Amino acid sequence: MAIELVNWVEIPVQNMVRARKFYEAVFEFSLADVEIDGVTYPCFPNKNDDGFSGALVQYDFTSPGRSGALVYFAASPDVATMLGRVLAAGGNIIRERTEIAPGFGYYALFEDSEGNTLALQGME
Repeated sequence: MAIELVNWVEIPVQNMVRARKFYEAVFEFSLADVEIDGVTYPCFPNKNDDGFSGALVQYDFTSPGRSGALVYFAASPDVATMLGRVLAAGGNIIRERTEIAPGFGYYALFEDSEGNTLALQGME
């Protein structure tokens, strides 16, 4: 049975306006505001565009930074283009585009506007 392993991702932020601007610039789409229990969450669309795959969050029990899980985002159209968007949006490159293994594509690590370490992965 084929499953989508990652069900939901929450990325902690300090400054919601800055973080939203960063992610919308890098991925070139608008985050959708979803209200849950009186709190508005800027959400990432899912691949079928019929729901959401994650959100930017501000909780008192999490904080942005380099510790924690490493989330890999699909690079579109390619890793190098996405790294350019990361820099233009105010992020930093931690690891440049690197081949994973022949036939498995490439990855890169970056720091978002809030100090989180995240990854990009793609075939180019």
